[in-house]
Amino acid sequence: MGRKVFVSYKYKDEKVAKINDTYYEEVNGRMINNLRNTRVRDYVDKLQEKIGAGNINLGERDGESLENFSDEKIETLLKQRIRQCSVTIVMISKGMKEVVKSEKEQWIPWEVSYSLRTVPTGGYTKQMNAVLGIVLPDENGTYEWYYTSNPNCNSITHHKGQLFKILRDNMFNILKKEIRECNGSQIHENDEPSLIKTVKWGDFMNGNNHEFYIEKSIEIKDDEKSYDVHVNLD
Repeated sequence: MGRKVFVSYKYKDEKVAKINDTYYEEVNGRMINNLRNTRVRDYVDKLQEKIGAGNINLGERDGESLENFSDEKIETLLKQRIRQCSVTIVMISKGMKEVVKSEKEQWIPWEVSYSLRTVPTGGYTKQMNAVLGIVLPDENGTYEWYYTSNPNCNSITHHKGQLFKILRDNMFNILKKEIRECNGSQIHENDEPSLIKTVKWGDFMNGNNHEFYIEKSIEIKDDEKSYDVHVNLD
């Protein structure tokens, strides 16, 4: 796979399923066992193993804060990290959103916003990235915090109200909607109703499925005129 991928994620979110028994870090030149909970950053390590570290640029670094950055400074940082990538993967985790901060004070909304823009940068124009959301299992090991299966209606409910607004606005935003009614609910029938497609972590990591989902996100992006695209932070 030759796609360059930018990964947007909440570094220290621990509301995810455990994936390792031990974690190691270097202290005074020695690797020691660091007893801690699994973080989203640990899932990113697994993602790098699957896709190849050379194909990935990473978002939020440990300890980074937007507090003292101007909008212009933030965009400069994101240009450096995103503009060489054609795909942005958002790690959708239960604790990705800090409710005590505005969305403009958090990295993920800025990263998604910049990924979706077409931006002239000197002699080069940064094109819109494809954006793919990978939903991570929560600390109970389930996806039910985001997905609910509705077998009677043969449908799945996405609890996107828990997400950042720019993610919500670019989901189920196809312009020509195909809708059916079931038990008082409206069910989307379009094959790809969202500009930002989502997939479960387990499904993405299974075999070579990652290549399929990344290419599918590119296919959706190439059909961007079929969607009501939102790029700005309110």
